[in-house]
Amino acid sequence: MKTEILKKILKVFLTLQWAKELPRQGFIAMGFKRNEADSVAAHSWTTAMLTYMLGSQMIKDGQKINLDRAVKMALFHDMAETIVGDVGTFVKSMAGGSFAHIEEEGLKWLVFDLPQKEEITQLFKEYSERKTAEARLVKAADNLDALAQAKGVPAAQNALKYFKEVYHITKLPWHKAAVEMIIKDEVEPERGWQKK
Repeated sequence: MKTEILKKILKVFLTLQWAKELPRQGFIAMGFKRNEADSVAAHSWTTAMLTYMLGSQMIKDGQKINLDRAVKMALFHDMAETIVGDVGTFVKSMAGGSFAHIEEEGLKWLVFDLPQKEEITQLFKEYSERKTAEARLVKAADNLDALAQAKGVPAAQNALKYFKEVYHITKLPWHKAAVEMIIKDEVEPERGWQKK
């Protein structure tokens, strides 16, 4: 790898480190204490993991999903927040979609010098438009990750209804079932290893 390319990649990588300390503002607005809200980086990682698991099963069930594209999209979906900060979903709704342009601009500034800039910006745009199966899968994973974070915090209980309002975007029948299972405590974290 050429030194100049390596420097460009490392420049973005070092900037992305900030996302590890950037709390998700929607949770702060719901009343979470700072130590209860996860970081943008943690959210992106668990969203990507869930995207992979759900997408793999969708493929086994006969649905057409480009899993590589979906996982990359999940990794990049909040990348711009490293530059523009995290703005909660409620505030984005109040802005009537105008914040998407700000995020797009932030992403362009962040990746402008990367060899992968076209792919990253295209994946972000695709996610924002929610027109493809991959984008809707990532939105469902994004929603479920936020729900899992909110579920255990008493201050967030009034906001749980929001998680039921995302089905019209994803159009994935299992998404509604997953939200209900989490809200009704029908699924718990795996703890079988603790009993051995």
